[in-house]
Amino acid sequence: MSAAFPSLKDAVRRAADWRRTRPALLVAGGSVLLLALFSLVGTRGEKPGEFVVRRGTLEPTVPLVGTLAPERSDSYGAVVPGVELKILSLVEEGSLVAPGDRLLQLDPAPFQKELDVARARARELETEADQARLALAALRLKSTAEVQEAQVSTENAERDLSAFVNTGAPLTARESEHDIALRERTLKEAEEKLAGLEPFVAKGFISQEEYRTARSRRDQAAADLELARARHAALVQQTNPDRIRRKLDETAKDKAQLGLLRERTRVSVAQAEAAVRLSTIRLEEATRQIAEAEKRIAWCTVNARAPGLAVHSDVFDRTGERRKLRVGDSVWGGTTVVTLPDLTRMMVNGRVPESEIHHLAPGERATVELDAFPGRKLSGVLRSIGSVGASEKNESRSFPVTISLDQNDPRFRPGMVARCTIRGAPVADAVFIPVEAVQSDERGSFAWVTSAFGSPRARRIVVGKTTSRFAEVREGLRPGERVRIGATE
Repeated sequence: MSAAFPSLKDAVRRAADWRRTRPALLVAGGSVLLLALFSLVGTRGEKPGEFVVRRGTLEPTVPLVGTLAPERSDSYGAVVPGVELKILSLVEEGSLVAPGDRLLQLDPAPFQKELDVARARARELETEADQARLALAALRLKSTAEVQEAQVSTENAERDLSAFVNTGAPLTARESEHDIALRERTLKEAEEKLAGLEPFVAKGFISQEEYRTARSRRDQAAADLELARARHAALVQQTNPDRIRRKLDETAKDKAQLGLLRERTRVSVAQAEAAVRLSTIRLEEATRQIAEAEKRIAWCTVNARAPGLAVHSDVFDRTGERRKLRVGDSVWGGTTVVTLPDLTRMMVNGRVPESEIHHLAPGERATVELDAFPGRKLSGVLRSIGSVGASEKNESRSFPVTISLDQNDPRFRPGMVARCTIRGAPVADAVFIPVEAVQSDERGSFAWVTSAFGSPRARRIVVGKTTSRFAEVREGLRPGERVRIGATE
């Protein structure tokens, strides 16, 4: 018999041996079986719908689709409000322009007419201003001469008054007193002579005629003395005081006329100065109108302040169709005619779902790919995150973000589609599972933990940061455990 088929004797012997060694074999076999089972549990691969809990660095990435836009864009057009101007020339759309290049020429005819009128008015007002200044100068010369003449007359009157009061009146009074004294001495001499003749008249030594002559001289001397005293009294009591009063009145009159002349001169000069100021103000206003018209004419020529790509603005024609502005169109002040985006610095404008916004912070790096340049990867940095969200069609909310590109290419154009991936701050040594494995109810988050024996069981977990694919588990799971992806039946 071959080895594959043992004899009956051998079979009986092996059965006896089995009975003797069964307890030891059972113990050893159980241990081997358990080791095999544990080995099977530890080494079996992930089944569909399961995930082995892992530990590692969790790197959040947030994808978004946006459009290229320039970081800076200047607008050019008609800047004069309330005026409609015709476009005479316009830079070709799509052309690259440098600073100082002409973009737009508007018709300056309306402002040229204003400039001509203002210049003519300025010439007239300049002549009026010159005449007013000359009239003021002449008035000042004339007034100064008149005032000086009146001042001299007043000073002369004051000097005459002072001289008469201090010299003339006292001198005439003293002369009159001296005349009285002479008259008194003459009368005394005449009286003494007459008295000396009287004894000789009776004796006949002197004739009657001689005696009458002496008596007449005495009477004449007495009359002259009385007249001199009357004149002195009139001089002292009336003549000199009257002359002083007249001179005082004349001096006061001269002073009053001087004051009146000065006031009249002041008023006349003030009026002439006001006329000069008014003519100057009018001339300045005309000059300002000239400068304003010249400035508006200068505004009709629009040059580029910075480099960029020329883009014409849209307009609706009379038929309601939308088209680009062109030469011959008329635009109102404040209308943008040409937009000049600066292509040297480009950015991406996009939106991020509300559920992803907590992963992002300004300064994080991003990778950008443009549909217009497939296969070319660009780098950038997250510059800003909007603070106000907006509702989407599916009632979710999103926030605007802006990514600045590190590279530049003159072929880049605003509006190109950009697909971006923003890399958030990494979480080191994180325990994580797929976001689909995280369930939630009114008590919080949980996951369905699977095992080799029995059905999955729900276990409470504490979720930390999440990415578009994975969620950090801070409490509740250990690396190597298995969780069910999705809800269980």
